[in-house]
Amino acid sequence: MAYYDNISNQIKIIGADTEIAGSPFRKKNGLSVLSAAIFIVGEMAGSGVLALPRAVVDSGWIGLILVIVFCVNSCYGGTRLGICWEILEERYPEYKGSTRNPYPTIAERAVGQWCRKLVSACIQITLFGAGVVYLLLASQIFQELLKHFLPKVTFCSWFLLFAALITPPMWLGSPKDFLLVGVGAILSTAIACTLIFVQIVKDGINKTEPAPHIPHNFKDFFLSFGVILFAFGGASTFPTIQNDMTNRKKFTKSVYAAFVVILVLYLPIAVGAYFVYGEHTNANIILSLNGGIMITLANVFLVIHLVLAFLIVINPVAQEIENIFDVPHEFGFLRCIVRTCMVLLMVMVGESVPQFSKILALVGGSTITLLTFVLPNYFYMKLCSQESPDWVKREIPLHMRIYMWELILIGIFGGLASTFSAIHAIFNIHSIVKPCYWIF
Repeated sequence: MAYYDNISNQIKIIGADTEIAGSPFRKKNGLSVLSAAIFIVGEMAGSGVLALPRAVVDSGWIGLILVIVFCVNSCYGGTRLGICWEILEERYPEYKGSTRNPYPTIAERAVGQWCRKLVSACIQITLFGAGVVYLLLASQIFQELLKHFLPKVTFCSWFLLFAALITPPMWLGSPKDFLLVGVGAILSTAIACTLIFVQIVKDGINKTEPAPHIPHNFKDFFLSFGVILFAFGGASTFPTIQNDMTNRKKFTKSVYAAFVVILVLYLPIAVGAYFVYGEHTNANIILSLNGGIMITLANVFLVIHLVLAFLIVINPVAQEIENIFDVPHEFGFLRCIVRTCMVLLMVMVGESVPQFSKILALVGGSTITLLTFVLPNYFYMKLCSQESPDWVKREIPLHMRIYMWELILIGIFGGLASTFSAIHAIFNIHSIVKPCYWIF
């Protein structure tokens, strides 16, 4: 899930380290194509890979196709965002320097101030939801790791413990060396995915019966729609990553490389789980695997990834709230109060809906669908349709325009159906999960 939004505040290059003359804009100490791709993979690959297999099972065999299709379409939306920023730099010289909130800036130039506020709200909701999901997943995995040693400690108790332990590090701000965090995130996820896939293959070799599959209804399908989109929903941070590149015109290369790596990580696990476990696939694929040293190691790497990702993903939300209440940027009592209240709010959400897959589907079907499918393509067409004597005229071929409108319509209707299904799953009397604080 997305956690790059605060990087521009930490690695911003100013003064002698920038070159604004000429085009494209270059930073001497900016991100390369490779390092930008590492950030994209690091902030997208993680929680999505754990929930993706069950989503594929719930959507039937077509889910395997959807994984590839959504990957391609999300990648295309990411490249449109990259070109949107190139257009802004081309038309408005002030954007050739560093910009703190590039995605909302694109929205404002393409549509207006109200759309800037909409995009900002969507980004904050996405990051907050991702933070809750990370905490829930880390608690679930940690319970699985220690269930033989502490069998009486429940999942809800682990969630409270993780929330309490994670609060003090939040007070201190965010990590300084984001490149190392990005590399660590991708390495930990890659190692965990490899271990998970090897265990799936071992379980498949030992199976004597075919995996069971049953028909699923439209509600299950659209819940899966949101989960699969969540797995590919990093577009909200793409303009910020591009903004910190040495050569911003090469951002599309980073996007292509990143999505190839993500698909290589995701697809084998999704395919393996579908054919090996079928309906026995858990919402968290880790819980479907036979135990062993490989799964223990995979759990350890995933917990490390989720904890680090949580600290980074929640920081932009905290800074946004602190700006609203004029909290000083320096460490102080008010910052501790605000960020502690944020954790308490996340605890309330997580303890009320202690199933990460439902929150994941809700966020994936609503804000991530907007930020990944709908808005990038719409903003690109709006910017290309704007004209001025001083601007280079941009033409969009008819077949590409049709393709983008198809993505927008699929995103709108699929996102609405997915959001409704997620809300229904959360509040339906037959499927509702008892909150952790409900003692009766």
